[in-house]
Order: sequence, then structure tokens, then C-alpha cells
Amino acid sequence: KQWYQRRVRALEEEPRKGTKLKEGYTEVVTAMRYNNNSINDLADLVPAITSLVVNPAAVSWLDFSFNDINSLNDSLLNFPGLTTLYLHGNQITSLNEVKRLAALPNLRTLTLHGNPLEALDGYRQFVLGTLPTLKQLDFSSVTKQDRADAENWKKLCSKKMKMSKKKKVAEE
Repeated sequence: KQWYQRRVRALEEEPRKGTKLKEGYTEVVTAMRYNNNSINDLADLVPAITSLVVNPAAVSWLDFSFNDINSLNDSLLNFPGLTTLYLHGNQITSLNEVKRLAALPNLRTLTLHGNPLEALDGYRQFVLGTLPTLKQLDFSSVTKQDRADAENWKKLCSKKMKMSKKKKVAEE
């Protein structure tokens, strides 16, 4: 909430004189940095960004790196134009949090390294299988081999899930 209050106070400041836009152009914020703070919850994200920018749908780049975020919520889905999302250096522990990002059709770049979930088996394959539109993960380009590995991982996990369900039904 402190970061939100700082942003609101920033709205009350007088704008700086200087850069002028060419005639016919309007100022549209497309990137926002909230990195290196103590943010642990994204619940106030939409109201904060809405109060700071004219068109939240135009935001394509968000940086929440090096905070204390441990889960993602649906507030990120209010930015369908989001292409780049930095979440590295946080406290995200579950791969299920990544599933929420699948509803962002334009997401091309994602960073999650430095989160506890990075140490989980199949981390990279799971993320790439869940988010097939990614071109870059953790500042590393996604290769054809990465895609193949992700597809194989997805198939393997799907088989394991089916076998597990059959085993549970047989035990009952």
C-alpha cells in the first residue's frame, strides 16, 4: 500500500516542463516499473495504474522484479496488451501461479528466475508448455528444442495425471 500512496502523491505534483510531443501525438504510457520495492500483493495494481495512466489497456511492459510477491492474481488480466512481464526476484513458489498468465494472449517475454518455483522439476518446460506464445523466458530466447521439450513434458505429465486418476478410481 505504501507504493500505491507514493504513486498517488506523484499525481499531485506539477508536471515538469521540457519535452513536447509533435502535433497530433498524445502521450501514452506503455511501460511501468515497480521494481525493487516491498510489494507483496498485486490486489491494488489496477486502481494504482488506472490512476496513473490514461489508457491502462495500452500498458505493454510491467516490471515487478525484486519485490516480495508470492502469488499472482487476476488483476494482471486487465492488461491484455501486456507483452513483457518481469517477476524475477520475488517469492512465487507454485507453478499454478503461471497458469493465470495463460490468459494474456500477447505475452512474449517473462522473467521468473530468482523465485522459489525456479527450483522445481520441469520448471522451464512447464512454463513454456503453459505459455506457448513466449519468445523469451528468464532473459533466454526460447528455442525449437525448448518447445519440443515443453511439449514432451506436457504429454508425460498428462499421462501421469491419467494414470493417477485411474489408480484412485481403482482403489475406491
